[in-house]
Amino acid sequence: MLGMPSRALVSLLAACTIWLGPTLAHAQVEPSQPLPLVRIPGAVATATEGAIVLRVGAREIVYVDGFGWLDDIDAPPPDLIDGEVYGAPELLSALGLDVPVVEAVRFAGEAQVRIVLDVPALDARALAGVTRAGSVAAGDVLRLSLPSLLVPSGLGESYAGLEVMFRSGPDGTDLEVSGGPFAYEVFALDTPTRVVLDLTLERPRLGPDTVEVLAEGITYRRVRAEGSAGATWVHVLDIAPGVGEWRVVGAPGESRTTDRWASGAFAAINGGYFDTGTRQAIGMLVVDGTMLSLPSRGRAVIAFGDGPPLIDRVRATYSVWLDDVAVAVRGAPFVDEISVVAGPGWAGSGRYGVLVVDTESDLVVDNRVGPVRLAASQHAIVYPAELRPLALAEGGAHLRYAWHIDPSPFGAARYAVEAGPLLLKDGRDVLQPELEQFAVGQRILDGLTQQAAIGVRADGSVVLVAAEVMVAADLIPLLLELGARDALRLDSGGSTTLYADGRVFNRVSERAVVNAIVLRLP
Repeated sequence: MLGMPSRALVSLLAACTIWLGPTLAHAQVEPSQPLPLVRIPGAVATATEGAIVLRVGAREIVYVDGFGWLDDIDAPPPDLIDGEVYGAPELLSALGLDVPVVEAVRFAGEAQVRIVLDVPALDARALAGVTRAGSVAAGDVLRLSLPSLLVPSGLGESYAGLEVMFRSGPDGTDLEVSGGPFAYEVFALDTPTRVVLDLTLERPRLGPDTVEVLAEGITYRRVRAEGSAGATWVHVLDIAPGVGEWRVVGAPGESRTTDRWASGAFAAINGGYFDTGTRQAIGMLVVDGTMLSLPSRGRAVIAFGDGPPLIDRVRATYSVWLDDVAVAVRGAPFVDEISVVAGPGWAGSGRYGVLVVDTESDLVVDNRVGPVRLAASQHAIVYPAELRPLALAEGGAHLRYAWHIDPSPFGAARYAVEAGPLLLKDGRDVLQPELEQFAVGQRILDGLTQQAAIGVRADGSVVLVAAEVMVAADLIPLLLELGARDALRLDSGGSTTLYADGRVFNRVSERAVVNAIVLRLP
């Protein structure tokens, strides 16, 4: 298609709902890890009036949600995530989109940190103007203007108190680094092409601790604590027992910054892990008594209901029946087994098949390779290739499932979210990440970054913690000193956000997350 489609046509197609009946295909699931979705630069893709317009050379190719491609193109649809346009590698190939991909962001060092962006397909001559040196004050951002780049979802990273984010614009891709003060030197290397940032961190002198009473029974403290990188600031919110109501907020396929999830609440901290491509929670998520996602990998969960919050490692056993015939083995749903996802939102990935089920009738309406968008009236069973009875399920089949949560009190929780690893249990250090399928030596546990955690004391009081530069193990002595009896690490790094009384205490800019733990006052 040459030229822009008329605004009236785009609006009409975006408003139409065309039903062709359930298109059911037996899922052929590839066991290999799929490539992530990549963010398509603003110079190439824009979202307007219910349509996504892709500009490739002299062509403008339009995708309308609910209708499809307006051009004759055989490619998966683009996706709109947090206002940015993303696409699968197959889409980029079908479009012949010749835009370099940021293949990796690598970090090294502590007081002197090197950040390397690997962009091997980029002509190094396009980086002629990137060389510079200078300094960034606390609260400011180092912003580099780069050529248009394809950025895999979730590529932004945190390290040693620094945060790296990419932003797509109409003229290229901006790289932003925050977490100053620091001095910097930026330059490019070729064969292969890399952008290198050498940062000398200028850790501010730690002043006096801060104590502030925010409300009756709620106290904020900024304290100095020792971590693997030396002294760092830690933000602590201390909530007395019986003050307000604890909840978990979140929705499948939806992401917001923590302060937005906290709308109507007094305090909040980011919650559990999630798939950056589909915005699906990883592991147990219970919101207002509804199980939106089952436990996974035997990881730590915090649950809220009657009485003090509960923290422990949690497992689930399950059974699945098709037309009253048992088709799924009973066992703990680790990453390579099944999970249940409630709509609306996305379910599954390219590694798994997705059985879409009408929630009211329990009848199968679709069966395909993920990700699949679910309506509010649907839920899904996400399964691996080896479960052939599920892969061969056809439309109209009656599907039912049941699960049991252990420890059983977590099964009765009104709100719960999985994160981990478990840090403290009954006042003892119980950090064993291998029990929860966390890889030792990976940045998620052992990298210097912002750390988020929640702890519960014996009297039921709660402490929310956001540490600026620590590794996960540094949280244990800190939480013991704060009096926690049970504690777990929450999603951390760039997701770490502590909010209360209308303020975010630990960061300048927030990253969108899929759930949060909030405290609502009467």
